[in-house]
Amino acid sequence: MELLKNLELVEVTTNDGKATLTFLHEERGEIREVNFNKNVYDESTGKFTPDADKAAKVEEWCQEYFKLTFDKLSQAIGTRKDVYAYDTFNSLWESEQIKKFEKDMVGQIIQTEIKEITDDGVGIHIKFDYEDETYQSNMSYSEYMENLKKWFKNPQKQAKQYKKFEEKFHVGVAEAIETGCLTGQEIMVEVKSAFGKFVYPEIKPLLKKK
Repeated sequence: MELLKNLELVEVTTNDGKATLTFLHEERGEIREVNFNKNVYDESTGKFTPDADKAAKVEEWCQEYFKLTFDKLSQAIGTRKDVYAYDTFNSLWESEQIKKFEKDMVGQIIQTEIKEITDDGVGIHIKFDYEDETYQSNMSYSEYMENLKKWFKNPQKQAKQYKKFEEKFHVGVAEAIETGCLTGQEIMVEVKSAFGKFVYPEIKPLLKKK
């Protein structure tokens, strides 16, 4: 990541819920694009779809950084902001990048430690580092309803995932998050593939203490 200071916003374009903010780095003769996207990526369809929660978040960003609503972002042209430049995207704030394993890693088993556990209402997310990059194992329990353009929690699936988590880590989700008792816990992670298309990390169950 590189922090680029005091870049001027020179252009704002919007298309189907996505705003592209173009900042000019005058000394280098470069532009840096920052995206505010009200849509979320649906892995099952490979498309971006509207999401009410993401849209609300984007409106918060517009107010926080420009004191404007999303549809009036063009009025911010001429303002200057610091831009955080990453390998594949730019941002107005420092972001934690979640990496994804490539297909050539399928079948590999990694020894690492749990970095953080979160539960965002869509699923349980277990973060860990590998070769100085952050990866994430997901235990999802919500489903995206295409006709309503929104994620909905499945209580039965949530109960199953909570039970699976407790069986795997020997502690409940709430306790793990509140106490941080699993932070630093050594884990074995296998890189797997689903349907020959999706690559994901699966954390192996911890040995139960006698």
